[in-house]
Amino acid sequence: MAKKKNSDFDVNTQEIILNAAYILLSERGYSSVSTREIAATAGVALSQLNYYYKTKEKLFLSVINEVIKKIVEELKEVFSTEKSRRENFAAMIDYFKGKIAHDPEIFKLLIDFMAQSMWNKEIKIYIYGMMREINFLVQTYIIKTSPNQKNYKGVPVIYVAEIVIYGVLGLSLHFILGKGDVSKLSTDYLTGILFDPSEELL
Repeated sequence: MAKKKNSDFDVNTQEIILNAAYILLSERGYSSVSTREIAATAGVALSQLNYYYKTKEKLFLSVINEVIKKIVEELKEVFSTEKSRRENFAAMIDYFKGKIAHDPEIFKLLIDFMAQSMWNKEIKIYIYGMMREINFLVQTYIIKTSPNQKNYKGVPVIYVAEIVIYGVLGLSLHFILGKGDVSKLSTDYLTGILFDPSEELL
């Protein structure tokens, strides 16, 4: 068996700490978790955690970065140029429905971080970056009919995309708060709100 390098142990320890932080943050929220609790859950000394992440905020920012990368990369896989704009919108809705049903923790974290971004400049930068990337995807695959299109019915496509994104996120929050069974949410009905039968935006 090959001997592991120190860098291998470093990566493994960092992943364990990040995973512990992810679990605790999704259970209790940003303001209710300490680095001491994260270290205990990860099974490492507090000094080890501080060696890798220096401060509580740096650790939380690392968690945010991982959550955002995961969401953006998964959405990139959801959208396709082979689908119609309406089909891409339906795929986006189904993606969020699946996450709410099977991985609600990631949305609890996202909503918590979005709230924290109102007071924390560094978190705000991460959240803005994520929203820009998702906005670009929605513009490209759901709103625009051509690559160079700047407006839809006189409204900048960036704003139309924001309405779509925040509509879906707001609906997700509704179900995260336990206000209904997401499996009963009709994708066809929701796509009909944005698109007419000919697949034109309303």
